Amino acid sequence: MADGYAVHKPSTPGDLEQIYRLMSAVFPNEGVDALIGRLLDHYPEFTLDHFFTVRRGGETVAALVMIPQTWILGGVELRVAEMGCVATRPDHRRRGLQRMLNDAFDGYAARHGFDLCALAGIPYFYRQFGYEYAVDLDHSTTMDADRIPDAGSGLEARPFTEDDIEAASAMLDEAQGRYHVRCPRTRGVWLMQHRTGHYNGEPFKAAALTDGGELKAYVRYGVDASNGVLVLKEAGVESPGYAEQALAYIGAACKAQGLRKVNSRQFYGDEPTKTMIRLGGVSVAPYAWQVKVLDLLSLLRKLAPLLEARLREAGYGGLCETLNLNFRKFNVEVAVNGGKLTSLKQGIDCRDRTIGLNPYVFPQLLLGHRSLRELESAYPDVRVKDTHRPILEAMFPRGPGYVSHVY
Repeated sequence: MADGYAVHKPSTPGDLEQIYRLMSAVFPNEGVDALIGRLLDHYPEFTLDHFFTVRRGGETVAALVMIPQTWILGGVELRVAEMGCVATRPDHRRRGLQRMLNDAFDGYAARHGFDLCALAGIPYFYRQFGYEYAVDLDHSTTMDADRIPDAGSGLEARPFTEDDIEAASAMLDEAQGRYHVRCPRTRGVWLMQHRTGHYNGEPFKAAALTDGGELKAYVRYGVDASNGVLVLKEAGVESPGYAEQALAYIGAACKAQGLRKVNSRQFYGDEPTKTMIRLGGVSVAPYAWQVKVLDLLSLLRKLAPLLEARLREAGYGGLCETLNLNFRKFNVEVAVNGGKLTSLKQGIDCRDRTIGLNPYVFPQLLLGHRSLRELESAYPDVRVKDTHRPILEAMFPRGPGYVSHVY
C-alpha cells in the first residue's frame, strides 16, 4: 500500500459497479463497460477473478482485466493472458498505479500457469512493463468499392445463423493453417460473438453465402458511415474460387448503403484480402500485439518438441552441442544430443558471445515476427556468429502470425 492505494480483487456487485463507472468515465461513449459485461455474461473463461483494481478510501480509481485465451505456435498450445480495459482516473494518474496493477497481473498469470502476457494497447507505453511487439494485429487493406467486379448471382445470400458455425469454423481453421501463430476460435467464442453481434468490442453484421443450401462463404462487417467505409472484419471461403463472390456481396452492400470504400482488417494472405490487393487494394503495415514472456526457461521446455522438429527439418537431426543463448543479463544453456533437447538450464555465465541475444526483443524471434537477420540489423546487442546462425534460424524461423480477438 502506498499513499493509501491498495490492489483489490473485486468480489461483490458493488465492486463491479465501481469498475463500470470507472470505465465509463475514462472511456466515454466507447462501450468498454458493455464489453466487460459481455465477457462476464458470455465468455466462459472470464470471471470476477480476472479483474484487478486499485482502491483508495473505498473507491476504485484504477483497473484492468485479464482475458484468458489460447494461442498456437507450430502446433503447441500456449496459455495467454491478455491485458485489456486498462483505466486510471485522470486525477490519480502518474502515481504508479498501473505499475501496481501490472505486478499483480504478472503474479497472477505466473501462479496460474500462463506462458505469455499480451495486449493490444496504445503504442510505446507498455514497453516499461516488459512488452514488445511480436505478432501482427489489424492488417489494413483499402480499395474503392466501385472497383469490386460483380461476380454474378452464383451464391445466395442470407443472414448467418448458429447452424452455419460448424462450416464457417472449418473455413477459418483452414485459413489459419498458414499462420505461424494463431488463436483458434472455439464454438463458445463463435456463439458469444454471434449472439452479442460484437467482435473486438465493435458491432458487426454477418451474412452466409450458400449454394444449394450449403455454406460456401461468409462475411462479417461493420459500417463506418461517417467516412463512407465498409469495414470487412472477416471473410471465410470454402475454396479460393469463392473469394470474388464474397467480395461481390461486399460491393453490393456498399452500393446499397452508399459507401465508397472497403477496408479489410484481415491478414494479407487470406483469400478475400489477396483478391482485394489483386484488384488494386492498398495495404499498410499492420499494428502488432505486444507480448511478454513470463518464464523463458519454462516456455522453451514447452516448445522443445517443436524446436527439435525444426532442427530435423533443417538437417540438424544429428546435432550434438550445448548452445549457449547469451541474453546479456543471463544465459540459457540448451543441451542438444542427436537433435534432441536433453536439458535446458538458466544461469548467469554470459562470457560466451557466440549467440548474443536481447531478452526484451526475443519474443519477436520466438514467435516468428522478425527474422534473426532483421533483429541483428536493428539491434546491436543481437549478434550471432556465422557458425551458429543457421542453427538459430532453423529453430526460430520467421513466419506470418495473426491472432484474432476472442471477444
